Amino acid sequence: MRSLRLAAAAAALTLALAACGSSSSSPASSTQSVNAGNGGGSTQTATSTPAPAGKTIAVTEKDFSITIAGGDHIAKAGTYTFVVTNKGPSSHNLTVEGPGVSNQSTPIAGPGTQNLTVTLKNGKYDFFCSVPGHKALGMNADVTVGASAASAGGGSSSSGGGSSSSGGSWS
Repeated sequence: MRSLRLAAAAAALTLALAACGSSSSSPASSTQSVNAGNGGGSTQTATSTPAPAGKTIAVTEKDFSITIAGGDHIAKAGTYTFVVTNKGPSSHNLTVEGPGVSNQSTPIAGPGTQNLTVTLKNGKYDFFCSVPGHKALGMNADVTVGASAASAGGGSSSSGGGSSSSGGSWS
């Protein structure tokens, strides 16, 4: 029954994205790393991706901030799908680096929504936009996964003109 609900939700999301005019190209496998090293000059539209695996976490990107729903702490290691929505006029991506994860990212794209599925271990991760200069402008967030994250506490990070939301936790 749960699978049926997930399939229906994924179909509804796909239809909604299609109605909004997002284009779809051959999506990457939900566990494949997509390295978007095209220098940030891309004007492509965000692509739809396969149905989320594991728990989903919303991420919002704007010029020049990254906001992660729930803050900077994930209580348990595991597989997470980050539903990344670019609400800014500039092209962005989401890159994740940390224990066991190296340079996994969404493609650099303009406004729209993309999914990035990553298996996270306990430890500290860097979530950032890899478009040159964007990380330095504030598109950067540190996320701690696991029990050691409880001692990290809440807070916020800001650099340049942007900020990253912090303070909550996922279970």
